[in-house]
Amino acid sequence: MTSISAFFTRIVLGTLAVAVINAQATAQESFKGVIVAKQVGKVSSQLTGERSVRVQELNVRVGDRVKKGDLIAKLSTEQLEADRKVADASYEESKALVTVAQSRVKGAQLVLGRQERLRKSTSFQRSAFEDAEVALQTAEASLQSARGVAARRKAEVDRIALEISLADISAPYDGIVTNISANVGAAVTQRNPDLVQLLDLSRVEIEVAVPQSKLALFSAGKTVSFNSDNGAKGEAKVRAIMSVLAKNKRDRVVRLTLAEPGKLGDIHDQEAVTITVGK
Repeated sequence: MTSISAFFTRIVLGTLAVAVINAQATAQESFKGVIVAKQVGKVSSQLTGERSVRVQELNVRVGDRVKKGDLIAKLSTEQLEADRKVADASYEESKALVTVAQSRVKGAQLVLGRQERLRKSTSFQRSAFEDAEVALQTAEASLQSARGVAARRKAEVDRIALEISLADISAPYDGIVTNISANVGAAVTQRNPDLVQLLDLSRVEIEVAVPQSKLALFSAGKTVSFNSDNGAKGEAKVRAIMSVLAKNKRDRVVRLTLAEPGKLGDIHDQEAVTITVGK
């Protein structure tokens, strides 16, 4: 009799356990969504003026993942180096002209000084004094002009040196290459500087289409769990219920921010995910 009672007790407990599991399952709902990147940027050269420089190396292909600081491309510096030599020579010439102008100012100051000392003597001549004043003013103006020319030529040297240093194009952030704008041998200019398009996967969100009747499950700040198609798992928080409709023109778009995107491994833009929301 006791064994029969225990048998039925196990049946009842098992039934209750199944009921609890089913109740927990029905207390959650699942929705399909996708990983979306919040930033897609173009990695470009930083040329100035009408200069044209060719792409010497291109170290990435579409689909490649890069880390911040990785060398993406290298521009040819052959023409830039030649231009720098010319600019250096021009700058040195301008510095020599400044030295000459400084000497002329000193000479004009000496002449004017002598005329000043003759003011109280019978040898003083007003015309000579005035000529000395004009000569000094002219020498000072020439020195100022020479310094201006030297400053402009120094700026040109610095600009070319900067362009040479920027010939190595590095990734500005961790991401994935989505497009190549210029291949090896192609010329890039200030008007057409783009090299590659880079999608920033360190700043991603989840986008999910939610029926109007289920929007109450996605209150702002609510934490939900998700699983991606590649096996990544994590949590996300509801950032906003967007004012736009989903592609089906019926559901609303909900955006969620990933709690720890850096720990999710190899996730991809537009990768499918399943969102699980508790009621």
